[in-house]
Amino acid sequence: MDIQLIYKYIVIFLYAALSTYWATPILMRKLSKHGFVRPDKYKQGKTFVTMMGVAMLIGILISLSLSEILLIQADLGRLFIFYFIVIVYALYGLTDDLWGHGDGESVLSKRYDKIIGVLVLSFPIASLIQDTAINALGINLELGLFYALVIAPIYIMVVSNLINLHAGYNGLATGTSWIILLAIGIKSYMQSGLTNILFLLPLFGALTGFIYFNLYPAKTHDGNVGAFLVGGGIGAALLALNMEIFGIFILIPHIINFLMDTWTIIIKKKKDVRFGKVRKDGTIKAPPTMKYKSLKFLVVSWFRLNEKQATHVLWAITALFCIVGILIF
Repeated sequence: MDIQLIYKYIVIFLYAALSTYWATPILMRKLSKHGFVRPDKYKQGKTFVTMMGVAMLIGILISLSLSEILLIQADLGRLFIFYFIVIVYALYGLTDDLWGHGDGESVLSKRYDKIIGVLVLSFPIASLIQDTAINALGINLELGLFYALVIAPIYIMVVSNLINLHAGYNGLATGTSWIILLAIGIKSYMQSGLTNILFLLPLFGALTGFIYFNLYPAKTHDGNVGAFLVGGGIGAALLALNMEIFGIFILIPHIINFLMDTWTIIIKKKKDVRFGKVRKDGTIKAPPTMKYKSLKFLVVSWFRLNEKQATHVLWAITALFCIVGILIF
């Protein structure tokens, strides 16, 4: 085992984690001062600072800058291509945080131009993809550039939206994403040792440095900028590490959550309700017509749980799929 390489990777992880941990309280004060504060729907009289995914972006950028003194040119090139895509998704989320809501126009109708832009800017993932064939159910279908330039960017877009949608409780989105990134890292090590772990380190480090501030009772919310940053990174990592099918399996809870949301809002035409209500004992009551809208409402409909307990249940569900995925793929 290359001890020097392990040392370098630990340092790169720490660059991101410590930079994010340092940047978060500073950014909290600045964003709070400029009005980026929202009420916490499950804690009466409490607020949190939103759009704090910018702190993770800062941590990643610092890690990438300092990594230049540790890595050879070939590794740097691959790393910077990967994080170009992550940064593009972070900026996509940032624009959604700043201008995506509030004027009465459908959010979806305003996203077409941004979606096309993000898909085009995801093209560099083609240079990191090792296999452009689809292998499933005993079928091997070689798709070449169509896979690299069409399917792969769409895959990243879908994953990022799945991550963004599976949220709503303190630490839910960041916690499940941390578990998924850990699972991807473990699976990558099992398949190829330390060869591809480098892709994950700045992102995993930044999320590790930030998550403390987002756990119950949260002082911060990562916002769309954080959700799309992490979601874009997870999608790009699954492609770059040739784990597309494994990724689909470990994201099954997120996929179910998306299908529930789609069924409730589009098929059943129920009014979108993002938050439940808190009972006197602190447990959450899901809106009666929306208990099948998402997993977060479903678990509190089946069991009498407070926000922290519900989050832990949802973490456990994701962890279970990750463990099973690691074992069978």
